[in-house]
Amino acid sequence: GGASSSSGALPPPPQRRALPLPGGRAVWREELLGGRLRVVRLRAEDARGPCWARYLVQLLWDGEELYLQLDSHMRFVPHWDRHMRRQLAECLRSSPKPVLCGYGRGYPLGVPYDWVPPSDLTGCLNCAGFFDKNSVLNIRYRSLKADWDAPQPSFFWSAHFSFSSSEMLQAVPYDPQLPMLFYGEEILMTVRLFSHGWDLFAPARGLVFHLWERDYRRVYMSDMRELYADLSRSSRRRVHALLGSGPAPFFEEGIEAWPLPGDSAPRRHSAGTDPFGLGTARPLCAYEAVAEVSFARRWLGPGALRGGAPGEDVFIAPED
Repeated sequence: GGASSSSGALPPPPQRRALPLPGGRAVWREELLGGRLRVVRLRAEDARGPCWARYLVQLLWDGEELYLQLDSHMRFVPHWDRHMRRQLAECLRSSPKPVLCGYGRGYPLGVPYDWVPPSDLTGCLNCAGFFDKNSVLNIRYRSLKADWDAPQPSFFWSAHFSFSSSEMLQAVPYDPQLPMLFYGEEILMTVRLFSHGWDLFAPARGLVFHLWERDYRRVYMSDMRELYADLSRSSRRRVHALLGSGPAPFFEEGIEAWPLPGDSAPRRHSAGTDPFGLGTARPLCAYEAVAEVSFARRWLGPGALRGGAPGEDVFIAPED
């Protein structure tokens, strides 16, 4: 047979290089489509929870202007990107550092891939839920009776959908010191963002939808029960120390040379500094006052249960 044509040639193998992690940790990044698609692959047994995974993903940042973080199992409204950009631009009228974020309403398992969300399905607002058995504040969403004319201030961040300038991941990067943490990720990031001067906004209308069911799939918490229990315990101690709901570690080693987004090599951090801690723009007590929350007392005020909404009449269902 003759020589194969160039149009039928196999694509070149992905370019691989190690992420600049300290301590000899071997995690590789792959670059596809000329670097426009960047991927981190881990073996299932190397999973250490969403905070570690999202920290690694942020190290793939290559100077892009905007930063969109999403969960898996998501669906979008038509023209979602245009809507997100427009709503984020509206937020800039109220804050120089806005983050458009929130949970998406659910869709059921088995929905076809070409499903288009109903146009009359209103958005929702993140609200305080409850303090769990580990004294960690869990966040929930409440569905709205009607969409808003513009994005509204919000008190509770969502790892599930967050859209902002990429300055956010440079100023408030994910913390690599929270292995296996699940509950606690969002409220800690909420307070870190607030303390660094960032303001949260709930979308004016629903932009994303999520498959909330988990029974049909395996999750790392179940696959690695002992490791999860061990590592998440130390991660929760760090969460409580930062939120003022627990003591600081009796003995704390210096921070490793963790790189930050955009770094090409491990970064040495000055003694006594914590690039993954709270900021200095606004104190923890200011957040607790405006959100009507006390982490130390495990207290939630009515404003926290409403997510900052002016009254209960904006929600489809009243507070339980």
